[in-house]
Amino acid sequence: MSEDKKIINDNEEIKTESTTNEESVNNDVVIEAVAENNNGESEEIVQSEEVAEKGIKTKIKKLKNGKNTKSIIAMAVIGCLCLGVGFTYGKSVGRTLPATSRKYRANKVIATVGDTKITGEQLRQKMEPLFYINAKTKMTDEEIDVYEASFIDYMTTTEVLYLEGKAEGIKVEKEDIENEYSTLMSSLQQTYNITEDELINKCNITKEDIEKELEKELIAVEYIGQASEVTEKEAENYYNKNKDEFLSVRASHILISNRDDEGNDVSDEQKKKNKEKAEEILKQAKEGVDFAQLAKEYSQDGSSENGGDLDFFSKAQMVEPFEKAAFSLKNGEIYPEIVETDYGYHIIKKTDEKYDDFDTIKEELVYTLGYEKQSNI
Repeated sequence: MSEDKKIINDNEEIKTESTTNEESVNNDVVIEAVAENNNGESEEIVQSEEVAEKGIKTKIKKLKNGKNTKSIIAMAVIGCLCLGVGFTYGKSVGRTLPATSRKYRANKVIATVGDTKITGEQLRQKMEPLFYINAKTKMTDEEIDVYEASFIDYMTTTEVLYLEGKAEGIKVEKEDIENEYSTLMSSLQQTYNITEDELINKCNITKEDIEKELEKELIAVEYIGQASEVTEKEAENYYNKNKDEFLSVRASHILISNRDDEGNDVSDEQKKKNKEKAEEILKQAKEGVDFAQLAKEYSQDGSSENGGDLDFFSKAQMVEPFEKAAFSLKNGEIYPEIVETDYGYHIIKKTDEKYDDFDTIKEELVYTLGYEKQSNI
């Protein structure tokens, strides 16, 4: 029944305990108004801790998604620290910026992370290199709007993670920082055609400034990696406690379709006749007539030539009424009633079941549980 197979839940949540103190992320961040629009009105990016927390968790997921942490770090700082996390390293010398309509109130506190306060002037310092890139790449105001919101979100997120990592004693090697610096410079050259000298001279940012930012990024990523680590033993324990999640069943079915040759629904009168036909076939199956032979004779599904065999399938692969019926049966049982779906009327027989072998799925399970832990940081 190839058309009966229908994945209905690709994002099933796997619950696992987090070893991280979530309070340190939830309660320490407040984000306020960021800039003034062209009419001089204050535009708010985030208004509450609850909203800030949601944004932080989203950025945490993006900061470390499986195997992409190295490239994420480089992209996060691209554009003269476009998404940088330091708050005081930019050095303004009072020169004229490339044209922009944005006005930042210098002493306005726009966000706090613990004892750290971020002001409009510090945001301007971080935005300044972006304005320089804008002059070269002709970014639209809408694109700059996106970056501006991302600055605040990413700055607060990474500062939280950096402070957590620092408290845990996480350190990074100088060699790792230098490697990330080289990756960043190469990305800037390829993406924006900006050289290292141009970056430093035009944006008043030193190599030491950039390396400090990268150090924070690396510590934040390493903290997430450690906090979301799942051992093979933990995965095995989860597997043993939740074996039903790894159950697959094998079933055969006979379909009396409620669709015509063009795929349209048949009339109510025809549906009534189809149901009567399905009930008669179910009666024969219960009386012991060979199920495979009945499927070959009556089923209006591609599986009919295989005696109705659908092979093994797991939960969420079939439409819900079919799944519930198939998984409720014992091996060799025929479901006692006709099962109706959008496709028509089904007579269902369960023929086998099996559990996924742990050794086969352990790598995927470790990754899945780790990602779930990460999302709860």
